[in-house]
Amino acid sequence: MIEQKFGTRKVVNFRGAKKVIGGLSDRNKIDVLLEISKEFAQAGREEDLFSIVINICKDIFECDNTTLRIFDGELLVPVRFIKETIPPRRNLLPGDGYSGKTFTEGKAVLISDLRRFPEYLDDMESTMCVICVPIIHKEEKLGVISVESDTAFFYREDDLEILEALGSQLALALTGVRLIEGLMTARAREAAILSQLEWDLRMGRNVQSQIIQHEILPWNGIHFHTYYEPMVEVSGDYFAVVRKGNTLTAIMVDVSGHGIPAALVTMAIHYKFHRCVEQGLGLSEIMEEMGESLKPQLPESTYFTAFLLRIYSDYTFSYINGGHQPAVCIRKDNKHEFLDSKGMPLGILDAKRDDYEEKYGTLYPGDIILLFTDGFVEQKNSQKEEYGQDRFLQILSSAKKIAEENRDSINEFMIKSLLADWSDFKENAKKGDDLTILSLQASPRIEDAMPLIRMAKEAHRARNEADSYHLAVQAYKLDCSLKDNLLFLGKMCYNAGRFMESSKYIEEYIKTSGEDTALIHYLYGKTLFRSERISETKRALKKSLSCDPSFAKASLLLARCYLIENSIPKAIKTLQQGIKSSPGNDPLKTVLERLQVLKEKEAVLQS
Repeated sequence: MIEQKFGTRKVVNFRGAKKVIGGLSDRNKIDVLLEISKEFAQAGREEDLFSIVINICKDIFECDNTTLRIFDGELLVPVRFIKETIPPRRNLLPGDGYSGKTFTEGKAVLISDLRRFPEYLDDMESTMCVICVPIIHKEEKLGVISVESDTAFFYREDDLEILEALGSQLALALTGVRLIEGLMTARAREAAILSQLEWDLRMGRNVQSQIIQHEILPWNGIHFHTYYEPMVEVSGDYFAVVRKGNTLTAIMVDVSGHGIPAALVTMAIHYKFHRCVEQGLGLSEIMEEMGESLKPQLPESTYFTAFLLRIYSDYTFSYINGGHQPAVCIRKDNKHEFLDSKGMPLGILDAKRDDYEEKYGTLYPGDIILLFTDGFVEQKNSQKEEYGQDRFLQILSSAKKIAEENRDSINEFMIKSLLADWSDFKENAKKGDDLTILSLQASPRIEDAMPLIRMAKEAHRARNEADSYHLAVQAYKLDCSLKDNLLFLGKMCYNAGRFMESSKYIEEYIKTSGEDTALIHYLYGKTLFRSERISETKRALKKSLSCDPSFAKASLLLARCYLIENSIPKAIKTLQQGIKSSPGNDPLKTVLERLQVLKEKEAVLQS
């Protein structure tokens, strides 16, 4: 379970009110949510899942008891708890007690002192403070979780938010586990399972759809279009695009087999791929990590192919092929190149980074890279003829040329043309495989925008701010996803005192680049602060400190926000946390000392 232990919380009297000291910090919350996802991903049965929930709650909430109730169609049945109580746990009708009310209304509750609600207290009841959340997937109510303390005022809204997040993830995990367990017993009750299986498949597709990126924002002049169609309700195909500042990493995967087992493997790949990219691993390291970590978890005789592509901010790219369909690069002149390299599928043998050859290339304005699975080229018609790679490429090239002449969206038009031709070819033949395609195009407008950006920066160095701004805005209108231009505009507008406009450009920069650093969130927070948007400023600065708790500038500005809200205790706490992470920072210590003196003076005046 969760290895890290958090500070013990206490309830104290402060100015006549109850106040919680300790508990979860912002960084703790992030760690907790990651641990919850990781733990739930390892559960294969309902019983395992229930035990994980109880242990997680015990670890993070310092509770005296936790009760998990599952709805059986009539009653809320207590399936797991830390310890039996006096009186013993009992089945509840919906609406009965705080658990029944939470279930019926579908809303989370925090009751700080149960003595104020005698209708919720049984004789000899020891629980004084409770947080309770419903377990809901889509619109289906599955049960409730209540976390209980014998100390009044022990929990606060922060705890309730974490429990709500746990409840949401539990709902997804529970439906997935039930789906698997339903399939395992299918043979034993074959006749009765048919209608249930259809429901399970639809539910599986709902769960899987949450990891598939149907719409992808452009990144630094790279624009995307996708098509994803499972052969049945769920798919063994998977793709993703992860942006991380100066790089963008894409993956295309095809898991052997079809249906639910293959779909479950894609979910494991999704988690592992994102984790590897966030850790900054190279492409061959990602292949090795995915192969080695996922191989023990794969069902018998299951393997998967994967194609990895990484594009850099200067439009060079590298790629590795792990036994997958080669990608295709269609150049601006309509000539095509196959992107292929030496590498084997994952899950069959031990995967080592040296087994995967990494190759390199450059994208030029107007070039397109297509990642796809073999469902297109291997499809057969009623005459048993295969669609084939030649026809696949011919249709794409023709469609690209027509789209360029008509100034249509090239990515979208190419894929629509391919699907129309593929459908005409297939006619009434049965679809043979999942269909997935990801198209990445370097915008033709980059060619016009880049010189404008260079001239804008030259004008800025010459202190000709009016021309610099005008040129940068022209480049922005050509392509609003060029990240260097967004950051340049954001900083230039900030220096010119146009803070609202500055915050707009920096927000767009964060979204399109995917940069998640303490510095960029701090810069965004500064623009919001100068725009007098204090609530948004605090969120940006908290993100900054979650990336780097020792970033003193963010701590100082966050403390300043609390002072504007006349919340000296929160400002002091922020500075104390900053000093804890950066004990040698003198400015933090100086400001903290001044605030502590101010707080003492206020206390004297009030007394």
